[in-house]
Formats: sequence, structure tokens, C-alpha cells
Amino acid sequence: MSRRSFLNRSLPPTGDLEYAVDRPWSPGARLGIWFHPPHRVATGRRARIRWWHRVRSVVLLAFFVVFGGIALATVVGVGIFLSGFLIERAIG
Repeated sequence: MSRRSFLNRSLPPTGDLEYAVDRPWSPGARLGIWFHPPHRVATGRRARIRWWHRVRSVVLLAFFVVFGGIALATVVGVGIFLSGFLIERAIG
């Protein structure tokens, strides 16, 4: 592979990139469980993060931190329990 073809591949494509903006949403995308088609992007002063996006982000972050901690504590606890059990079996 030549350097020129590598550089050409890393550049963004030219032309109209919003070819799929008008695609209809699938039922899975409407329910929020599948991929969404591309959206038109708001730029400038209209670009705002909605308050419910912020609330959803905080709730999901708390959810992942709490349940990730529970899962990690469970794995560590089971590992300690099993290692103690195996040491007792080896000694006795």
C-alpha cells in the first residue's frame, strides 16, 4: 500500500454526506433499542443539550457505577471465598 493511497483513505469523502437524513426510522429505532438514522446537526447558538439528556446521562452513570461496583465486589468476594476454601482443602 502506498503512502498516497493511505492518505486518500484517511480523508473524509467529498460530496453530499447527508444522503440518509430523510430515511424513515425503524420500529427498533423509535423504541430506542436499535440504531437511529443520521440526524441533521444543530450548530451555532441553536446547539443545546436538552435537560433530559443531562438527567438521563447522570442516571445511567450512577446505574453503571453502582452495578459495576456490585459486580466487582461479587467477583472479588467469590475469589477470596474460593481461594480460602481451596487452601483449607489443601491443608486438611
